[in-house]
Amino acid sequence: MSRDTMRPNLSLFDQRMFDLHREFREEAQGAQWCLHELILPMVLMGSIGAITWAIRGTDGWAGIDGTILPGMTWGLLWYYLCLRKGIDARSVPLWLGLGIAMGGELGYGQYVSWIRGMFNTPDEVIPISPWTGYLWFSLCGIGWGAPGGVLLGWALSRRNSLGIWLIRLLIPACVAYLGWLLVQWQPGWFFPHHEMGFYDGELSRHQDRTVYTNTQNFVVVAWWLGALIVATLQRDRMSRMSILVIGGGFGFGFLFSALWCHGYSYAPSLIDWWKMWELNAGFNLGVLYTLLLYWVIGRLEDCPTNREPPHPSSGQWWFETIGMSAGVFSIVAFMGADEFPKTGVFLGLMYVIPLFLASGTARDGIHFNLECRKEINLTYAIFLLMFILFWGVTSRTGVLLGLYEPSAVDQYAWPIARVALFAPFGVLIVGATLIRYCKIIWSHPSSDYTDFIRPRLPLYLVDLMALIGIVGAISIWPSKIGAFYAVFLALSLFAFNRINFHFDVIDHRE
Repeated sequence: MSRDTMRPNLSLFDQRMFDLHREFREEAQGAQWCLHELILPMVLMGSIGAITWAIRGTDGWAGIDGTILPGMTWGLLWYYLCLRKGIDARSVPLWLGLGIAMGGELGYGQYVSWIRGMFNTPDEVIPISPWTGYLWFSLCGIGWGAPGGVLLGWALSRRNSLGIWLIRLLIPACVAYLGWLLVQWQPGWFFPHHEMGFYDGELSRHQDRTVYTNTQNFVVVAWWLGALIVATLQRDRMSRMSILVIGGGFGFGFLFSALWCHGYSYAPSLIDWWKMWELNAGFNLGVLYTLLLYWVIGRLEDCPTNREPPHPSSGQWWFETIGMSAGVFSIVAFMGADEFPKTGVFLGLMYVIPLFLASGTARDGIHFNLECRKEINLTYAIFLLMFILFWGVTSRTGVLLGLYEPSAVDQYAWPIARVALFAPFGVLIVGATLIRYCKIIWSHPSSDYTDFIRPRLPLYLVDLMALIGIVGAISIWPSKIGAFYAVFLALSLFAFNRINFHFDVIDHRE
């Protein structure tokens, strides 16, 4: 395997800045290095992940759309931490965010009672081994993390030929199908108390949920295993590590977080134990993304000379463009299929149309405008995060303002007052994004980036974290669990400021 294929698919935009940070890492003493390079980023990513993951589980957001909030926020922080070291990671937020968001489709609610030894039947509650619940929590955690790890690993890999992509897409799908066949062949392995006949005939609500959830979770785990097998056979180090750390690691993190649910047995009214579970899960996954980021940067430092990947041929360029647009559109449209199908299609087109316009625009005789693609990926990630953030928070905001009763927005309904509440924010977000797209496609893609946007990014990210804190407070009000949101917001801002100060010191070294 060549050293170039072991290097992440990230380029350097500032070799001097990158070298300064690499030299510091080589010279720093253990405690100083560990604090600034690992501990503080873990506190930052974990704390902001805790808040956004908990927001994901409140009124106003469903499955995939809610999980976009932590995913895109982690992606933007990943991008920024790379940026300060001279590394260009503009495409990471989109693929990291959409990948982990896909896990939001998976269910796990009945496992809470299983780990407490209770199994619901049509007539009564019977005992079940808590280890059954722990096992399924772990499998569900792998399933939640799997798409995020796989898509991010593919984005980081330099092995991107047509043949490799076909294998990546087909073999995991085949393994997932075999997993589904296994469930049909041996249902007793997957559905607790199957031998008692609870799953015969018309299913009760709990049994129907168990069949659907366990089948779905196992099929996704099988797909994850298929992707891991492909990455191993292709000797794709980037994909393999991402798949293992995010998917496998969250299998343990998901299970560990679920232990909070035992609080319902001992002090059911003390606090919202489910929300404690969500805070812990978001923190755990943020730590995993930090560990992966640290490893990726280390691989870049093993090959310190910048090596741009070769420009693709015309055929490969359009294959990648069609594949990226189809993938994003499918995920985003599926996200809104149940609650807001037309809006989901609109959000998907907000990526597809600019990507094709940029791909077909010749500038200075260069058709393969990778800069445009990276800028569109970053812009769309920010757009989707802001749109979904305001989209969901209007549900609870209208209730707090007395515009409508909570029952008026059950099942994600949109009374006219909620539409009026969201409309100004939606128009502003869409309009600003379209203006940015025009600058990317019809002028130099980074014409205002270096002089205006990049120096202000720390301010923008602090604004984003403060906004997330406000949204979190609104979404949980008046629950006393909101105090934990304030603690995590304070920790994230503390870590972010210390990291920035550390970066500034290194940037001004002679």
